[in-house]
Amino acid sequence: MNADFSKMNRIASYLEGGPECTDESLNSLPSEYKSRLARSFYAINTHDIDKITGKRFLVSKKIDGHMQVVVFNGKQIFMIGRRGVVRAELPCLEAAKALLINKNIASMIAGAELYAQRAEGRSRVYDVTAALADEKAVDRLGLAFFDILELDGQSLKTASYETIFGKLSEIFPKTGKAHVIETRIARSKADIKRLSEKWIEQDGEEGLVVRGDMPFIYKIKPKHTFDAAIVGYVEGINDYKGKVKTMLFAFMREPGMYQIAGKVGNNLTHEERKEFFKILSQKHAESNFIESDNDGVAFHIVHPEIVIEVGCNDIMTENTYGKALLNPLVRFDGGRYSLYNTVPGVRFISPMVERIREDKTVNADDIRFSQISDLVYLPEQSLKPETLPESTRIFREVYQKTLKDKLMVQKFLVWKTNKETLDPRYPAYVMHYTNFSSQRKELQKDIRISNSESQIMEFARQFIAENVKKGWVRYETQD
Repeated sequence: MNADFSKMNRIASYLEGGPECTDESLNSLPSEYKSRLARSFYAINTHDIDKITGKRFLVSKKIDGHMQVVVFNGKQIFMIGRRGVVRAELPCLEAAKALLINKNIASMIAGAELYAQRAEGRSRVYDVTAALADEKAVDRLGLAFFDILELDGQSLKTASYETIFGKLSEIFPKTGKAHVIETRIARSKADIKRLSEKWIEQDGEEGLVVRGDMPFIYKIKPKHTFDAAIVGYVEGINDYKGKVKTMLFAFMREPGMYQIAGKVGNNLTHEERKEFFKILSQKHAESNFIESDNDGVAFHIVHPEIVIEVGCNDIMTENTYGKALLNPLVRFDGGRYSLYNTVPGVRFISPMVERIREDKTVNADDIRFSQISDLVYLPEQSLKPETLPESTRIFREVYQKTLKDKLMVQKFLVWKTNKETLDPRYPAYVMHYTNFSSQRKELQKDIRISNSESQIMEFARQFIAENVKKGWVRYETQD
């Protein structure tokens, strides 16, 4: 539970470093904790409070900040963010340290929200980012403690939240730079509704976190709605044949540029599904961009002409490991879509179709992406893709077989991407297999990736040995 402050850099008036600054045992703690916490959440909107079960609840304000794991070892105090960023010597951390020493706490690992304390209005996540970059604003940062993982060497991971909140309340005051999260006891759903009306509707807070005797945690937020363009659909099967099953929707970043943001199919009647299919099946567009639904069925891509209102309970910008979610950015030009880039994006929780917006059209105002970016923080990134090195082909063999009027072709291709050191999303090597038959409609494909040239070539040799049998003639080769 130690940190090497000498490995950290001084940023403004505090210290900042990476995972190498702490004990190895702490490196994965923030992401594992966040993942465990995320699996416990059940997101609902303010209209669904009646779904909550139980008789006694602890209801906390949900603060829009940066979640941190705060570590105190008796001498040092520091915090670790989800992406492994370690910080020390922030005024709010020093305030927490003084409180812990005063209470004779030997050690503690706790969950807290780092947020910007404001005289008016609620803190936003981007306020924290701005304050960390401004020496004069760092003093406005606060820590709201909401969980204890370990106290004086004893794990509290299985303790009831009532026990944890009791210990937090003994250590931290209700206000100050380091304080316990504001929490109320609710004895009924009516009490929760009253807190929702006060904190969310009147005070404009981000939401509520409700803990009871259930194994999960309710996260309550106001229902969000957005106007977006339909850019694709999947037709249903069986009873849903001739009806839309799922639709792909997007927001406009700039004229002709769309960020694919989600898939939606809930809250539609059979008649509405039939009507959507009737309209969308007449609007197919060409595309080199492919997206599939949750069952792996490819969307029919359509002209961006229909605007719908999409509602959701929550919006995620990171996965449970703190990695930014990515969305495809596509260009629509000359009636054709092409993949342009991949950019930081979002995932909608419990999306549903609210209605067709016949009063809206597909333009940079009505379906603007700022509907999202005004609500949640997304890191800035140029829409223009980086210029990456071209791939190098290192192996190619094509085999042909003719049987009466049937033509069959198999192609084995290996290339080096030359991008693996610039973008971790790219492997070093790719092996691609194609199987064509003139009497088979679908083109069969398979792919293998590796960071080892010897391994990728072994994949290619195995594929050739398994698929090229008697009667096949080598038509073309390169190695």
